[in-house]
Amino acid sequence: MKEIQTIVQISSIINSSLDIKDVLRSSMLLVEELMEAEACSIFELDKENNELFFCLARHDPFHNTSKMRIKIGEGIAGCVASTGEVVVVPDTKNDDRFNSMVDSATGFQTRSIIAVPIKSKGCILGVLQALNCKKVASLDKKKLEVLLIVSDQVGIAMENARLYGRLKEKFALTQAELKETQKKLIRSERLAAMGQLCHGIAHEVRNPVMSIGGLVKRLEKKLPAGHEAGKYIGIILQETARLEKMVTDVEQYTALPAPKLQQKKLSELVNDAVDDWRNSQYEIEAEVKVESMQDDPEILIDMEMMKKALVHVLSNAQESMTKKGVITISAWWEGKWLVVSVRDEGSGIEHEDLPRVIEPFVSSKMQGAGLGLPFVNQIVAGHGGEIKIYSTPDVGTDVRLCFPANNTSFSAA
Repeated sequence: MKEIQTIVQISSIINSSLDIKDVLRSSMLLVEELMEAEACSIFELDKENNELFFCLARHDPFHNTSKMRIKIGEGIAGCVASTGEVVVVPDTKNDDRFNSMVDSATGFQTRSIIAVPIKSKGCILGVLQALNCKKVASLDKKKLEVLLIVSDQVGIAMENARLYGRLKEKFALTQAELKETQKKLIRSERLAAMGQLCHGIAHEVRNPVMSIGGLVKRLEKKLPAGHEAGKYIGIILQETARLEKMVTDVEQYTALPAPKLQQKKLSELVNDAVDDWRNSQYEIEAEVKVESMQDDPEILIDMEMMKKALVHVLSNAQESMTKKGVITISAWWEGKWLVVSVRDEGSGIEHEDLPRVIEPFVSSKMQGAGLGLPFVNQIVAGHGGEIKIYSTPDVGTDVRLCFPANNTSFSAA
């Protein structure tokens, strides 16, 4: 009757809590009562290192065993873990397998041991030991059978705890991913609202700016040569031209059309973009080095839009270098992503500024509206990709355009 009551109580304990320590502690109290033992201990198996470690040791109130490890095959517990068989040791002094290391650490004197494997779905998870039980020599078989049932129940609890731990980790990861996605969504909505506002402002500003420029040019023609007002008119025209360019940049950024996708070889995109960039520069000091991929994949892109994006990145790289340097273009596969990298040897970007460089109107340049990298980011995002930027001040910047594998296909180089 007592044996049945123990099984029912163990089942109830295991189903009542997900806190494995509480479950094991309560279970061990029942085992001690059932087996008339002075103490109990539970070892858990570390499969990776092929070792046992103490999960719970009720004979060790000061937790001296917390860092102890026992190799599989060593000591009584190690033998049980190795063979999966029950071991009963009526007198530890007469058993060569007994390891007194634990007794030395805890001050507990182990005279006898009943050790059974803890299993779940046929796999050994650990070892349960009942220490210094009464009537070990004439052990009741029914009690031993109940002890095995209890150890199986403990195995279920340990497996449930592992599953619960993995679920918690996955949930924490999912929460982090959800938080990051939420941040991206908020940023996207904020940028969309800003884009609409800027488009309206740019439309309203364009006509007055053009009118000012036109009137100032007419005024310049009426001024006599050498008039002192000429220098002021020159400044006005220069600033008006800058405003016109900013308006054009804003309109280009806020009215970006949907990409017209075609399969193009990566090498064709890179080479055409480098040619377009060279043709757009008045003076080029940088050397461009293109490292070709062993496989020349085809990529599903809007060729004109993506060339503009690469030209922007190359222009930024050139402007960041105060002296002649090397711009390296390379590409590789990173998991399911095709990465196209443009790496320069320029002044770099401060670490705290990196998260904001793809936001509009954030720029360290004297000219322009700070829409270069946001423009690139918008184009890449329109292709289902993303932009990543790595930079070290006074060393250089690496701008990576990442495209999902489902936008690409392999072809012979």
